[in-house]
Amino acid sequence: MLKVAIATSSSEKINGIIEAISRTFNIEKSEIEFYFKATESGVPEQPMREETYIGAFNRVEKIQSDFPQMDFYISCEAGIENVLDLYFNVQVVCIFDTKLKKCLWGKSSGWLIPTEDIEKIKNNTLDSYLRGKGINSIEELLGTSHSRKISVMQATELALAYRNLLK
Repeated sequence: MLKVAIATSSSEKINGIIEAISRTFNIEKSEIEFYFKATESGVPEQPMREETYIGAFNRVEKIQSDFPQMDFYISCEAGIENVLDLYFNVQVVCIFDTKLKKCLWGKSSGWLIPTEDIEKIKNNTLDSYLRGKGINSIEELLGTSHSRKISVMQATELALAYRNLLK
């Protein structure tokens, strides 16, 4: 039985991670024991740039003391990356693999935020910015094929793929 601790209480993130673990290891969800707990990231509510990675790492570090002897400790942090003068919202996943004693990292594809609006988001949050535009969910913006669950699943699968390069 695979044992996984996830540092969140978000059902969308949990479901994305569960789906990715099941698909990656080609096992039924019933063959995996999942444990969940909301964990503080130690970064601002709206992470920018490297804060997204730091927040994901902090959550993985903190959850290990709550659930000893897991195979994987996983966290996901949503944040905004800046490349050139472009800003992308991404999901970053950090997985601590206890057998390898390494962190595995993955990132979802990102969607572009208008550069002229980034100050509004920095001064508040992406969620409040979207609500101000009349968008109440990621599905309203991106459609159901690009939900938060799908983004988290993608980032988790990409993090787990890194294990194949370590063999």
